[in-house]
Amino acid sequence: MIPAVIDPLAARRVLVVAPHPDDETLGCGGLIARLVAVGSVVHTVFLTDGGASHRASRTWPRPRLAALREHEAIEALTALGAGDSPRTFLRLNDAAMPMSGSAAWIAARDMIAGVAAALMPDLAILPWRRDPHCDHRDGWHLAREALRQADLDPPILEYAIWLDELGAPEDFPLAGEVQAIHVDIGVAAEAKRAALAAHRSQTTDLIDDDPAAFRLRPATIERLTGGTERFWRVTP
Repeated sequence: MIPAVIDPLAARRVLVVAPHPDDETLGCGGLIARLVAVGSVVHTVFLTDGGASHRASRTWPRPRLAALREHEAIEALTALGAGDSPRTFLRLNDAAMPMSGSAAWIAARDMIAGVAAALMPDLAILPWRRDPHCDHRDGWHLAREALRQADLDPPILEYAIWLDELGAPEDFPLAGEVQAIHVDIGVAAEAKRAALAAHRSQTTDLIDDDPAAFRLRPATIERLTGGTERFWRVTP
């Protein structure tokens, strides 16, 4: 049976799962801003520490970079109007999340399950299950298992970050697999851009001693900071 189309803006208790600090803004920052503006509770769970983006930097070793990225995430949430909203940092290893079923994975699953059980979300927002980044795919699996562990089955929307740029044909939704839901974020677009600017380590030359480091491309930023956000709800 095809589920009814949902209105994300009607949700009042929302769980957001971000594989890295900045995915919360890129994937659903506008929706977060619109939700908190009407009084919804949005709890954001950041899975990894983001510490693998500048592996060769000598001035920003991983612990220092991870601390910065956590601070940037808090600044970004503040820019979205969610500075006082609940958030959880699991601090898993960026680009090396624990293997499914391992002790570390079970601990992370149970932490997310505890957050979800306390929140009782009427909407969960997860990364697209086949987004072409290992942490996004692993993060989707981890979050889904956490919801099952908590015996919760809220509507789930999935957002893609890298699919349009890096995805193989088999990574995209299959015919009839999803409902596409587009959220107008025009009133929150400025807040979303300000939130992304808070992620300075990913958008500027703040860390300038690693020429091979990751940095968001202007085209990527332009693509993900337009007037709408796209989500998919997978049909049974």
